Amino acid sequence: MELRSFGLERYKGYAQRAEVEIAPLTILVGSNNSGKTALAQAVPLLAGGLSPSDGNEREPLPLESCGIRHGETFEDLVTGRAAHGRLRLSATLRDESGESCLSATVTNVTAPGRASERQISEWRLEADGREIVAERQGFDETPNYWVSVPGEPRELRPVVWRGLLPRQPQALADRIRPQQRDALATWAAGVRHLRCPRRLRSSPFRAAERAPASIGADGRDTPLVLARDDELRGSVRDWYRGTFGVRIDLAAQGNYLDLVTGTPLRDDDVRVEQAGRGLSHALPVAVTALAARRAGPGVDIIEHPEAELHPAAHADVADLLLQNLAGPERPLIVETHSEMILLRARRWVAEGRLPAAHALVYWIHAEPGRGSVLEKIGIREDGEMETWPEGVFIENYEEVLAIRRAGRREVRR
Repeated sequence: MELRSFGLERYKGYAQRAEVEIAPLTILVGSNNSGKTALAQAVPLLAGGLSPSDGNEREPLPLESCGIRHGETFEDLVTGRAAHGRLRLSATLRDESGESCLSATVTNVTAPGRASERQISEWRLEADGREIVAERQGFDETPNYWVSVPGEPRELRPVVWRGLLPRQPQALADRIRPQQRDALATWAAGVRHLRCPRRLRSSPFRAAERAPASIGADGRDTPLVLARDDELRGSVRDWYRGTFGVRIDLAAQGNYLDLVTGTPLRDDDVRVEQAGRGLSHALPVAVTALAARRAGPGVDIIEHPEAELHPAAHADVADLLLQNLAGPERPLIVETHSEMILLRARRWVAEGRLPAAHALVYWIHAEPGRGSVLEKIGIREDGEMETWPEGVFIENYEEVLAIRRAGRREVRR
């Protein structure tokens, strides 16, 4: 199953509806506090609702999913933090049977003498050429919904949910193909989010008998994954040698392992955590990228892959991401402040190494009275941007103009 787009409304800074089309490479740029991270984390939030853990199955949108803590309370997710607020998430996904469009409005309900409760107030699933709609009636504890199914009379029925999907067995749950439900859960389980800052497990560590399912949202378990995957460890070692000119490997110390690095200037190895922060910060990014093509359906989201790195290495990180794009089945969403990552993507398009349709840029900015606003920017086949809003990586351009103006004044003297 492939994520084609997702939408949000009344979610954090996004007071108005925002629709995000997803390409194999989707780049989020914008100033600080504009809403980039909130937008990127909306995908794990949705995934948590589609594949909740046993302890969170009663919550339509668990506050923690994919290792991301979305807020301390549901109010933290709602624009304006309204106690009785609601938000809406939607997604369009595609599999071999066609597209499925799922949307849900989740409302926070508080009543005297009762703990607050998140209720699905409206739910829609458009698939197989028909749209199923469930609309909650009232806010009582009994979850009664008007259910509309094409070709059948509208009926008032109780619906119990598991996350964002109706719990089986029920009349509404039976309207969803089992294969479709399984595909949604598989896709949601495949969403990986790598946040920033990142922090590796300290050395020495005991190699686990079984590698964890992922490196974790902060990259902490990257050493454990490398310890159990010889092929991946070799690819990471090659990339570090070519990019930083250093060797990175695992050294055995009895029953424990050390993640170490060495350079031509030193005869001994040092633990990665004792080397420059750039080396340890880049390691989870490298593992995420190099393992993407065999990770199956889902989405990879990386916050600031360039963090803690010298600007000269930004191009190497960009090439790493571009060379390992997994395609529509596992798109890559990158939140970045690096102009070089965007420039390198444009160069790949201009050189014919990346189809123009496989890259999208979203410029995110805040507007008074509107909150966070998205502007979609495509990359043309010649590598030029379709539009170029003021404020998107214009610093270098303005600095060059200023230098040229100063040079012309100097010549006239």
